[in-house]
Amino acid sequence: MDVKDYRRALGSFPTGVTIVTAFDEQGEPWGLTANSFTSVSLDPPIISVCVAKNGRVFPTLAKASTFAVNILADEQRDLAMHFASNTENRFAGTPWQRQGEGAPLFPEAAACLDCVVHERVDAGDHEILLGRVVHYTHTANPPLTYCRGVFFAAQPQEPAQVQA
Repeated sequence: MDVKDYRRALGSFPTGVTIVTAFDEQGEPWGLTANSFTSVSLDPPIISVCVAKNGRVFPTLAKASTFAVNILADEQRDLAMHFASNTENRFAGTPWQRQGEGAPLFPEAAACLDCVVHERVDAGDHEILLGRVVHYTHTANPPLTYCRGVFFAAQPQEPAQVQA
């Protein structure tokens, strides 16, 4: 299989853009941009995110008992690129906050989900991290979307009127 071509095929599916965050054992914040995020269950509230095992943040997430998923707003494109880069300390100069004992959250995100690890599932070169949401916030900010190498704002439409 041509991996680059396969990746282009997968890139045809528009996704939201998130930054997954956690603290390491020394209390330092870590985070990465991820678009492999989905809701799994409403009761109990469980989400999933897929994390590459060869990434710099994986060792922190592999040991963390809590993490957060920040669903980025359209105005946070630069933040998405920054956390996708090879910058050594991605949190330096980046405003963030913490809710209680949770992981780093980004102000102005479309939504933030504070999670405790529910389960970890081996998935080849990735790990599927399942989190039980213990706290969340959301805003009216339009979410950031990514497809075929391009960022754009998701602009919800008014529901169509159905004729009976």
